[in-house]
Amino acid sequence: MTDPLPFIDAIIQYLIVPAVVWVWMLHKTQSLHATDIAVLRAEANARDVARKEEREATAAQLDQILTMLQTINGRIDGVMVKGKDR
Repeated sequence: MTDPLPFIDAIIQYLIVPAVVWVWMLHKTQSLHATDIAVLRAEANARDVARKEEREATAAQLDQILTMLQTINGRIDGVMVKGKDR
């Protein structure tokens, strides 16, 4: 009768251990990639928020400029109308 222990040792050494190591390395790589993706998403969201704030600030400045120009235009129109009446 043959002893099955060497056969079991060979299966463990050449099949199971490499498979476990491969799965462990795959898990480490996947978790590293998941962390990198989360960081990239957070950075992209921060950039989006900053761009939105910049657009809103620019729009507010443009509105203020337009209001000032309309005020100046109204004053000029008022002066011109007074000049025609003379």
